Amino acid sequence: MGQALGTSKQGMGKLQTLQTAPPIRQATDAILAEIRVALEALNAGKPGGAVHDYRVALKRWRALLRLLHGQIGDEAIALRREASLLSRTFNRSRDAQAALDALTDIVGSKENAAPSISQRTQATIADRMEGIRKTSETSALDAEALQRMHAGLTRALACASAWPLERMTFEDVAKALAQSYRRARRRLPCNWETASADDIHEFRKAVVTFRYQIELVEPLWPKMWQTFTDEVQKLRVRLGKSNDLVVLGKLIQAKQPLAHWRSRLTLPIEDRRQFHLNRARTASSRMFAEAPRSFQKRIEAMWKAVATAGTGSG
Repeated sequence: MGQALGTSKQGMGKLQTLQTAPPIRQATDAILAEIRVALEALNAGKPGGAVHDYRVALKRWRALLRLLHGQIGDEAIALRREASLLSRTFNRSRDAQAALDALTDIVGSKENAAPSISQRTQATIADRMEGIRKTSETSALDAEALQRMHAGLTRALACASAWPLERMTFEDVAKALAQSYRRARRRLPCNWETASADDIHEFRKAVVTFRYQIELVEPLWPKMWQTFTDEVQKLRVRLGKSNDLVVLGKLIQAKQPLAHWRSRLTLPIEDRRQFHLNRARTASSRMFAEAPRSFQKRIEAMWKAVATAGTGSG
């Protein structure tokens, strides 16, 4: 226990899993490389998938920065805030895509509330949202925006290169994960029936961060942790679908792009959203039943077992 999670193998002894699993330094480099690749595609005038890739990479970057806050300090906070601002460049595009995903979810469900949505209506709404998405991406990608994105990446690369990540121990990582677990647990709605969309959204953001952080260190955990990781991902998906439906609900309000279909979409949106929230409530009550301190001790105990055995088979 307490072996460094860096690229050096010194002091790792028999921990072959650490020699083959991506350490924190490599994870940092990989995320920044993803941001660079997405930016290159955006520079080439190919938004589409590149916008999605850029936003996802920024989410992973922000999750990593939160994980590293205890080691890096205020610099991690500043970079995280900058990444959040950069991500907002594509808010309108994100909302259009969320509405498209929500419509697909409604159409594909078997629990729809009446009235039904015709194929012609589906196609018309989808075309309108696709048009908004493409137009917003094009308008957002002006020279000034691209310059801000490149400046943000340059700053992140310079800062990360100086971080002493090789000194991090598994205890450091376990503590940071427990803090994110606690953060999500505190945002868990006390009453799902009365929780506002904003309350659910804040809980969802904490779960997303926690999920990305688990992904960063998952290769260092025994295989039995895969079940827990899968459960977190399922909860994240449920909360994400609920949020997509909230976005669609806003777009059918008066003077909004989909206001014409408000009468036909209101009931299906609310019905489907309740479906996802009911399942999210069940999953989250099970997932966050454990106290944060107990969660941290369990992670550390499992790490000790791996260290003692000298394998990562769990």
